[in-house]
Amino acid sequence: MRRRDEHAVDTRWGWCCPRCDEDVPVSRDPHSQTFRWECQTDDCPAVGFGFSSRRRARLGLLEYREAFQRIYR
Repeated sequence: MRRRDEHAVDTRWGWCCPRCDEDVPVSRDPHSQTFRWECQTDDCPAVGFGFSSRRRARLGLLEYREAFQRIYR
């Protein structure tokens, strides 16, 4: 299991989608002024939204990825 501080350097970058392992961008939602991530693969439904900062969106993506991987171990 990785420690959370190992990812501190990576908070300026996105991570991989928990479902299809593609890179996932994090962007600001202009309508709500919050941050969101959404997998760019056409057939992948993974999305996260409503985060107060870009960093929180990336940490949310990381937590989702870790939870998703625990389910299928």
